[in-house]
Amino acid sequence: MNHSKLSDHKFDKGKFITPWNEFLNEIGRENSWFYGRLPEYLWLALIIDFYGRKEGLIKCYNIIKKLAEKKPDLFSPKFSNILDLDYDVQNKMFEYILSIIDVRVLAPLTAIFTYSNSPSFAAKFQTELSIEERIELINSIMKKTSDHQTNLSTDVRFVALYYNLLSGKLHIPKETLQLLLDYPNLSHEDEKMRTIRPLVRSMEIVPVEIDPYNEGYLDIFWESVSRMSDCELFYIEHAEEVLETKEYIDQVKTVLQYYKDLLVSISPLDDKMMVLLGIATYSYKRLLELVEHALFNTISGRSIVRVLIEDFIMMKYLIQNESTHNNIWTEYQYYGIGQYKLIVERYLQSGKTLANSHVSYDYMDFLVNEYKNKEFIDMDTTYFNKQNVRGKAISVDEKDLFDFFYDYDSAFEHGLWGAIRESSMIKCNTPSHQYHCVPDIENNQKMKSVWNDCVHVMNKTLELLEEIYGIPSSIKRSNER
Repeated sequence: MNHSKLSDHKFDKGKFITPWNEFLNEIGRENSWFYGRLPEYLWLALIIDFYGRKEGLIKCYNIIKKLAEKKPDLFSPKFSNILDLDYDVQNKMFEYILSIIDVRVLAPLTAIFTYSNSPSFAAKFQTELSIEERIELINSIMKKTSDHQTNLSTDVRFVALYYNLLSGKLHIPKETLQLLLDYPNLSHEDEKMRTIRPLVRSMEIVPVEIDPYNEGYLDIFWESVSRMSDCELFYIEHAEEVLETKEYIDQVKTVLQYYKDLLVSISPLDDKMMVLLGIATYSYKRLLELVEHALFNTISGRSIVRVLIEDFIMMKYLIQNESTHNNIWTEYQYYGIGQYKLIVERYLQSGKTLANSHVSYDYMDFLVNEYKNKEFIDMDTTYFNKQNVRGKAISVDEKDLFDFFYDYDSAFEHGLWGAIRESSMIKCNTPSHQYHCVPDIENNQKMKSVWNDCVHVMNKTLELLEEIYGIPSSIKRSNER
C-alpha cells in the first residue's frame, strides 16, 4: 500500500481524514490485521512457514478446498470457524488436515486451544513439545507476520482471499482473477508482483465488515499467549554528542552584554529595546538551564526549544506590528502582567492558603502593581493581539519553525500521548504481548539532543537584534567563530 501524503487527506472540522477512512469505515481493533485477523489465520501461517512458500501454499489450497466443500456456508477459513463446527465435522476436517500436513505443524496451537476449550483439536494435535517451546514457535511466526505487508503475511492473506473466491462469497472481474491465479506461481521478487501484492492486500480487507470477528476466540487467544510469555523490552540509545556548549554560551553572553550596556548607558527608557532584550535574555536563561543541567536528551529540553521558538516569533511579530499600534511594547508588557494579575486575584478570592507552593503570590502581586495600581490593569484571557502562535508564525514568515518543531515540542508540554510514548514508555518486542509498552520508571529511554535546534533558534534571535541595533565587528567575529 502506498503511503498517502498529507495533501491527500481531507481536512474536516479540525481533523485530517485519511483517504482510506474517507471512503471506508475506520477498521476497528477487533478487525485489524494484527489483533483481529492474524490470530484467526495463524494456522495458515504455520503451514506455509513449515513447508516453505511453494509447498505450503499448495497444502493450504487443498485444505481450504476441502473446508469449502464440507462447509460451503463458511465465509472465511478462520480458525474459530473450524473450532465452531459440529464435533463430527470438526473431527473429519482435522483428520483430513493431518493427511496433508505433519502433526507438528499445528501442534503449537494446542498451548492455547486445549482439551478444556477445544477437545477435538487438542486430541488430534497433541505433542511432546513443552508449553514454552510451543509458545516460542507461536511468537516466532507472529513476529514474521505482525506487519501485514511481509511476504508471509501477504501469502496468508492470499489464502484467506482465495477461500472467499473458492466458496463463491466474492466475485471479481476476470482480469483481476487472472492476476490472483498467477500469485502462487510467481516469486515475491517478480516485477508482476508489484501489482498483485497490493491487490491481494486491498481485496482481503474488503470482506472484513461483512465477516464479524469472534470476540470469544480473540479473548482466549490473547489471554493465553500473553500470560505464557515474558516481556522482551528494548529502548533506543542515542550516541553521546561532544558539544562545545561553554564556548557558545560565552559567545551569546558577550553579545547580550553588549546590548545590555547599550540599553543602560544610552537608552535606559527605551521600551522597545527593553522588551526585545528581555525576551532574548529569557531565551538565553532557558538555554543556560539546558546546558547547566544537561537537559539535551530530556523532556525538559523539548520545552526549552519550544520557548526559544515562541520567544523569537513574538519578537518578530512585535517588530512587524509596531507601526499599527500606539505603543505595542507597553501593550505587550501589560498583557503579560495582566495574566499574573488574573492568577493572583483567583488565589485571593479563593480565601485559601497554599503553604510551600512554588508560586509566590505576594511577590506576583507586587509585580502587578510595579508600574501602576492594579485596579487599572485589565486581564486579557485571549492570545496577545488576538492571534495564536501559529498565526503569528505565519505572519512573520516562520511557519516552518511552528510546523516542524514548535508543534512537536508542544506535545511534551501538554502531555499528549505521542510525547508520552516517545519519552516515557519502553517497547516490548514480544508479539504475544501485542508489542505493548511498559512504563520507563528506570529512566532508560533518552531522546535525541535538542542542542542543535536550540543553537539554530538562538542564532536567529541574535541576528534579529543585530538587524535592529547593529553590533561591533569584533563581537560579531567572535560570535561567528
